[in-house]
Amino acid sequence: MDYDIATKNMDLIKVKKLNIPSSPGCYEFYNRAGEIIYIGKASGLRNRVLSYWQKSASYSPAKNKMLAEINSIKLIEVDSEIEALLLEANLIKKYQPKYNILLRDDKRFSYIKISIADEIPGIFITRNIDKAGKYFGPYTSSTAVRETVKAIRKIWPYCTNRKKGIKPCFYYQINRCLGICAGKINQKEYKQKVTKPIILFLEGKKNKIIKNYELQIKNLEKKIKKFNPVSHNYLELESEIRKIKYKLINIKNVLEHTKIISLSDKYVVDVVELAKILNFKKVPDRIEGYDIANIFGREAVGSMVVFSNGEPDKSQYRKFKIKTGEGQANDIRMLIEVLERRFKHSDNLEARLPSLLGSLASKWPIPDLIIVDGGKGQLNAILSVLKKNKLEIPALAIAKGQGLRSAQAPDKIFFPGEKKPLELPLASPALHLIKRVRDEAHRFAISYHKLRRKKRMFGK
Repeated sequence: MDYDIATKNMDLIKVKKLNIPSSPGCYEFYNRAGEIIYIGKASGLRNRVLSYWQKSASYSPAKNKMLAEINSIKLIEVDSEIEALLLEANLIKKYQPKYNILLRDDKRFSYIKISIADEIPGIFITRNIDKAGKYFGPYTSSTAVRETVKAIRKIWPYCTNRKKGIKPCFYYQINRCLGICAGKINQKEYKQKVTKPIILFLEGKKNKIIKNYELQIKNLEKKIKKFNPVSHNYLELESEIRKIKYKLINIKNVLEHTKIISLSDKYVVDVVELAKILNFKKVPDRIEGYDIANIFGREAVGSMVVFSNGEPDKSQYRKFKIKTGEGQANDIRMLIEVLERRFKHSDNLEARLPSLLGSLASKWPIPDLIIVDGGKGQLNAILSVLKKNKLEIPALAIAKGQGLRSAQAPDKIFFPGEKKPLELPLASPALHLIKRVRDEAHRFAISYHKLRRKKRMFGK
């Protein structure tokens, strides 16, 4: 359902009086000239739109300027969060609102690609666009894209193989592929049953897909009347009708139970809560987490993970092979080495030290917050590197409390200038975010360390 709501000089009281539904959908902000200046999505339109005028909302100058320009709002209701995600991307691509372009940062976005040039057209998540294939996006949330692709497979079981073979793929065994990889169906059938409806769905044409299925059922019901109920043709048609009806029910169930925007919204809320608790000047967008993995100094490695808007951005992850000789460094010195090497890639260092960094091809954005697994020693290591490089970046260290083995063990958070660590409640959204960053940095470091050990063991 689409409808417009309008009021001049909007404030929270006026916006609350507007008839805004709580369903998923998209909202379009218009200026007085009738131009769309911003498009957004929401798992619940009312709460999302109201949030722009909350007194507690803290925005950048650009976003405050946008709010001052809003003269009217158009709401578009949809049936599910996935449809809101797809609709937002399609609308932004169509209208290119100035604040959608102005407010986005320089991080790379995710796209869904249909590889229509392959023998078996596949569906993939990518951050790069080339000349081949059909692309949908861009999407700002990698988590939302991954969950969308998972949901699509539950409805239209696509194959991940690029070419046909003799044996069916793994997904065929678990009913997540129709078997085109082994010739169970031909390319024409696969296109009609899988590729075409996926493309229509990503284009936001779910209603067209539903009507096509309903038309197929209607035509089959006309045919079935011509046959005897015990005949082979009758039973075959009846089976086909049941399959299509199940498909319609499955589409409804999968879309209703796939929560993607609300999950992304939760991550954003976690970041805002973290900023409030730690009294940051601004909400941290780019958070970097670090950890070290080694066995008595051998096969020592370091990891750097990046979270953007509370979500892991794996394209920005980096791993470091510790250069200090075995047995010559402890974890603190190893962490210092990793951090010093990391900041040789920063943009602002290049501005100050062009002779040192002019040859570096890749420049990594400066983080808004650094998190490291450890205690005061690890925190002091971070601070020493930041001071050496004349950088003012908030940093903290998180260490597991002693004496408890279970997940209930309290985590202690160490801050610069504070003698006593902070212990947040287990239910704290801020703690959840800090632990997610810490645990992901640990996982990434351990996986690289194991890989190096394996290579050394087998002489690779």
